[in-house]
Amino acid sequence: MTFWMIMMGLFLLILLEKPFEKRSSGLLFLISYLLLIAIYVIQTTFVELVPDGFLMMIAAVVVFPLFVRLVTSLRDRT
Repeated sequence: MTFWMIMMGLFLLILLEKPFEKRSSGLLFLISYLLLIAIYVIQTTFVELVPDGFLMMIAAVVVFPLFVRLVTSLRDRT
């Protein structure tokens, strides 16, 4: 499930041309998303750093702003 959340976040990041208006919030999101991917790769390859449920919760928190941006951009188009 965590893998699908991470891939959904990547798809939303590609789908939205400018996901964040402010540069600082975009950089903060990018850093948190890359950190999530790094933790996921380390977790699945080498050693368990955090419990799987906590990792999925972190993934949901990181991907949720992109989902909100998608919904608001779709609402603004109509």
